[in-house]
Amino acid sequence: MKQRLKLGKISGIPLYMHWTFPLLILYFVYDGLNRGLDTVGLLWLVGFILTIFFCVVLHELGHSLSARWYGIDTEDITLLPIGGVARLKAMPRKPWREIVVALMGPMVNVVIAAGLFIYFWLTSQSAMHGIPEEADGLVINGTNFLSWLFLTNVGLVVFNCIPAFPMDGGRVLRGLLGLRFKRVTATKIASILGRICAVGFAALSFLPGQSPFLLFIAIFIYFTASQEYHSVKTEEALREKTVRNAMRTQFTLIPAETNLDEVIPYITSTAEQGFLVVESTEYGTDLKGGVTRPAIVRAIKRHKGQESFFEKYLSRRRSKVNSFFVHELMNDRVRYLTPDMPLPMVYQEMMQLRISVMPVRENNELVGVLDYHQIQEFIKLNS
Repeated sequence: MKQRLKLGKISGIPLYMHWTFPLLILYFVYDGLNRGLDTVGLLWLVGFILTIFFCVVLHELGHSLSARWYGIDTEDITLLPIGGVARLKAMPRKPWREIVVALMGPMVNVVIAAGLFIYFWLTSQSAMHGIPEEADGLVINGTNFLSWLFLTNVGLVVFNCIPAFPMDGGRVLRGLLGLRFKRVTATKIASILGRICAVGFAALSFLPGQSPFLLFIAIFIYFTASQEYHSVKTEEALREKTVRNAMRTQFTLIPAETNLDEVIPYITSTAEQGFLVVESTEYGTDLKGGVTRPAIVRAIKRHKGQESFFEKYLSRRRSKVNSFFVHELMNDRVRYLTPDMPLPMVYQEMMQLRISVMPVRENNELVGVLDYHQIQEFIKLNS
C-alpha cells in the first residue's frame, strides 16, 4: 500500500491510486483489442471503467462519512484493481454502529441504481436497453452505457453484501454476531466464514469465463480476514492496559563499543529479546538506542559464517553490517515512555516508528524496558 499516487482530497479525506490500478485499464484495453474493438469502442470501455470506480469512491465515502458521524476519522481511500479501500482509524465498537457504517457503502450504490431506474422509467426505456442477450465480453457504447452502469451498481450491492468478512456483508454479520457474542468471538466466527468464502471465490475464478480478478479478491479477503482477527484480538488484549503492565523492570544495558565476541555472554545469560545500548560519558551514562536479540544473533552468524543461503540473501536485502560492534546494529531512535502511558497507543507507535525497544522513565529515572517481543507475549497471555 506504500506505492500510491495521491489524486487529491474528497471531503477532507486523502484519495490515492495504487500503482497496480492502471493494470486494470491495460487489461480491459488488451481484452478489447483482442475482441476487435475500434478506438471509439476502447474509449467508451475505459470511460465506463473510470465511471465505475467513481461510484466505488462514492461507496467508500459512504463508509467514511457515516463513520465520521460517530466520531471516527478516515486515514485515506485507496483505489485498487479489485476495488476501493477506506482505512478507518478505528471501527465502531458498538455492533449497531458497525452495521450502519458497513451498510452505508452499498446504500450509495443502491441510490445510484435507484436514480438510474427512475430515469429509465421516466424515459420509458428498459433497464436492459442496448445490452445484447449474448455478447463476447463487455461492449460499451452511447446506447447501453447507462444500462451497464445500472447493472454494475446492482452487482456491486449484491457482491458487497456477501457475508465474506471483511467485505461489507461480513462486517454486517460481525455486527449481528456482536449483539450476542463478545467482539473477539464475533470477529473469529466472521473471519472463519470470510476465509471459507475466499476459498470458494478462488475455486470459481478457475471456471471458464470467470475474471482473473476474482482470484485476487479471494486472496485479499483471505489474508485480510486473518489480519483483522489478529488485530481485534490484539486490541482486546491491550485494552485499558498501560506500559506498566507489560514492561520489564529488570533489564540489561549493553555498552555501545561491545564487539560481537563480548556480546555473547549478554544474550546467553538472559532471555531478554531487547536491550538498551548505552555509552559512558564524563557526565554519566548516555542512552544511545536499542538492539534486539535477533539482530545480534544474525550479526554473529554472519561473523562466524554460519548463515544459510536464505539468511545471507535477507541480510543483503536489509542491511550490510560491516562492523562488529553493537552500536552498528542498534536502532538509534530513542523514544522515552512513562509507566502510565496507554499500551495500545505505544504498541501502534512502536510499529509505525519501527522501534522494537523503548526505555521507560519515571521521575527522570530509568525504571524499565518495553520491547516488541514482550508485547507479543503479553497479547498471547491476555487473549
